[in-house]
Amino acid sequence: MSVLSRLFNIIILHRFNDDPGPYDASKVRKILVVRNDNIGDVICTTPMLDALREAFPQAHIAAVVCTLAEEAITGHRALDKLWVYPKAKHKQYGAWQSLRMLQKMLSDIRREGYDLVLAPRSSFSSSQAWLAYASGGRWRYGPRAKGKKERWAFYYNMGVDWPPSNIHEVQRCFDLLRHINVDSADKSLYLNVPKESADKAAAFLKKHGLKPGSPPILVNVTRWQYSAFRRWPEERYRQLVERLMKRPEGLVVTHAPADREWISGLLAGLDVPVFWSRSLKDFAAMIKSVSVFATVEGGPMHIAAAVHTPQVVIWSKRTPLDVWTPWNAPFLPLKAEEKVEEIQVDAVVKAVEKLLAEREV
Repeated sequence: MSVLSRLFNIIILHRFNDDPGPYDASKVRKILVVRNDNIGDVICTTPMLDALREAFPQAHIAAVVCTLAEEAITGHRALDKLWVYPKAKHKQYGAWQSLRMLQKMLSDIRREGYDLVLAPRSSFSSSQAWLAYASGGRWRYGPRAKGKKERWAFYYNMGVDWPPSNIHEVQRCFDLLRHINVDSADKSLYLNVPKESADKAAAFLKKHGLKPGSPPILVNVTRWQYSAFRRWPEERYRQLVERLMKRPEGLVVTHAPADREWISGLLAGLDVPVFWSRSLKDFAAMIKSVSVFATVEGGPMHIAAAVHTPQVVIWSKRTPLDVWTPWNAPFLPLKAEEKVEEIQVDAVVKAVEKLLAEREV
């Protein structure tokens, strides 16, 4: 828990009388799902929201996310309300301004009077748990606090056992739902791609002579500044682009907004269309418009899974496939034994070609 979180805990919150009584689904009118981590995690939560809507068709359903993951869930068909706050560590605003915005959001949430609060995660997270607690919700379900964090166990008055470590993140969400007797046969990811984003992607392809009937390949180039173990050598990216540019489908390169200058230098002299946007929705629309997507593992692969685009994923040793594989989506993982530097350009090209061939069948 951050210093700001602790300070907020002390100054703003007070430990209220917290005896919710036995859970009773018939008394649930308002539901809040708290998911304050990253883009991929939030996308993996989207089937859970649909299951809740199926189980509680008349309920008001809302979610809490941080601004980083906001566009991954905006427009979700099951949601009536989305609450969003900036994390101080992301430095979008000053620390005190972030705290004030968080305080305002939680005050508004408490006024709503949520009956059921759900916090899906593989283990106890202090920040997620106190968000659930601060909501003032009646029944608050989340992973039970253990060890040194047991002092925060009261954040969830309906603490549950942690989900199995070797199941997918989507299934972990449903493991939490089983405690309220909710399940769904359809556990499809959902990401709303608005028409304006789809139109923007189509206009970009047309401008560069790429036809929707024969969609191009998309390579996502990333530096992963905060996860060095996922970093593929930049010279390999250039070699991959040079190889795939020769294919008849055509090629598009995409990247994070902060990497514009770096990408310009990396691809200097190569006549390849480069798409970028500050909007995750625009990024998703471009991924949806292509034939095959190639990327290192992380949030973008979950976006591709949500829009059903086949993908090649350069996979690090540290990330378990059984937990984070693109959910119910066509993909080929290229998994490193130690470092992703082991993955060669030839292997990526062959995997792309395999998916292209399968697409034509």
